[in-house]
Amino acid sequence: MKNIFSSILTNNCKKSSIRFLKFSGINMQVEERTYDKAIECLNSLQTNYAVLDSIRKSGNMLNEQSLPEMRKFCGQMGYESSDFDKLNIIHVSGTKGKGSTCALVESILRNYHTPHVNNIRTGSYISPHLIAVRERIRLDGKNLSEEKFAKYFFECWDKFKFTPQDSMLESDQKQITPNYFRFLTLMAFHVFMKEKVDVAIMEVGIGGEYDSTNIIEKPIVCGVTSLGLDHLAMLGNTIDSIAWHKGGIFKQNIPAVTVNQPKIASDVLKNRAKEINAPFTQVEEFTQEMLNGINIGLPGKHQLINVSLAIELCRIWLDKVKNIKHYEPKIPPEFVPGIVKAKWPGRNQTLKLEKYHNITWFFDGAHTVESIQACTDWFEESVFLKENESNQNSLQNVERILMFNCVESRNGPGLLKIIKSKNLIHRAIFCTNVTFSTHQFKPDLQNNTVKVDLLWQQKLANSWSSISQEANTESIEPKYYSTIQDALEWVLDYSKKNEHKKIQVLVTGSFHLVGGVMAVLGYNVE
Repeated sequence: MKNIFSSILTNNCKKSSIRFLKFSGINMQVEERTYDKAIECLNSLQTNYAVLDSIRKSGNMLNEQSLPEMRKFCGQMGYESSDFDKLNIIHVSGTKGKGSTCALVESILRNYHTPHVNNIRTGSYISPHLIAVRERIRLDGKNLSEEKFAKYFFECWDKFKFTPQDSMLESDQKQITPNYFRFLTLMAFHVFMKEKVDVAIMEVGIGGEYDSTNIIEKPIVCGVTSLGLDHLAMLGNTIDSIAWHKGGIFKQNIPAVTVNQPKIASDVLKNRAKEINAPFTQVEEFTQEMLNGINIGLPGKHQLINVSLAIELCRIWLDKVKNIKHYEPKIPPEFVPGIVKAKWPGRNQTLKLEKYHNITWFFDGAHTVESIQACTDWFEESVFLKENESNQNSLQNVERILMFNCVESRNGPGLLKIIKSKNLIHRAIFCTNVTFSTHQFKPDLQNNTVKVDLLWQQKLANSWSSISQEANTESIEPKYYSTIQDALEWVLDYSKKNEHKKIQVLVTGSFHLVGGVMAVLGYNVE
């Protein structure tokens, strides 16, 4: 089986000149202006896990200086933050469904056509990426090309002085420079300005109040998706604290829109809007009946709440920017093509690859309690749909495998308990997010911000066994591996030895895991 992955790895390297690199600081002067070099430079801006963990434990993750620093960086690039007002921004925060809502908004506006409005040029900035960093910055629904990424990356890079010597200085002597996420945020603004987009859909990274994207001064509309408990070390461990951060993107006199929230969270959002005279709307969640046969391009029942918000955001944007009013019906017919065509890889995605004919892959980057619940509901619905299409004899030959990982700061055992509650999984495999069996990352997937520790995978495996025993359900001993490639080698070898079986693999717990599996399989999200 190793020769299969060696072939994939070799072919990928030939296609994109992949080199496996260790980063120790990059000098400002970069002669080679390629995509690979841009990724090398970008990865040098990642915060080391030990440093990040120390800051996290100090309770000082988010600070009031983050936005003044971002505005300073804008100045170094030749921009004032008010310059971005011309991008007609839709700003989106939330815990669950941010990316899906942004994908729906982008698709609705890009596919919106009337005799008076045509070809709305869209830009969108989302995170994280699955396989390639350039997925984060999209133009007209497509990932930024490698050529444009390299071009715009170095136009931004050259505005700052990134030196290896910085790492040797005391913190008060270091020149403040943008880290990984801040740099990409600055680059996204730069790309959208240069490409003259009609609308920029900006997804918040973490929180909202102190997020790098929140230098936006006058967006057209702000939206907050469903809220839940996540990033507790940074945002606080109560829903009202999290709501305060998420509502931090609201701007004076700018429409603020959200969905049904827990009452305490809803009250916080309302108060934040009221303080700055922002018109506040809480949209009604659509039902399947209200869609009247319209199939949302993104699978899963939970997309009903996301499409409800997306439609309202687009309605307000068209009113304010194009002077087009869509009050009735609830779903304007001009919005339908974008709703149907919306795509969002790695989220409730089902995939069949010809070379692995007896395997169906189910991908979802869910990593919170609420999103894992939605993921397992979708998985259950999907596998039962497939089973209803099969005869009863074939059902005896179905085997379901879980591939799972999550960062240690999350309640891994709690997430596994939700998955196990459906009693759908026959085997469980745990692995780190390291891409290849050489213990190297695909450069776009390099992640220095998390601890790579096989002890955590062992703990997850033990938790799965304990949960199975407590539930009195039959359980095959789980496996754990140090890399994604090693775990996949076992899955593919098992499927080859059991060609009479239909293998269904659920990959979840981390977007990094989902992207890593896709990368090793040689799947292109474009």
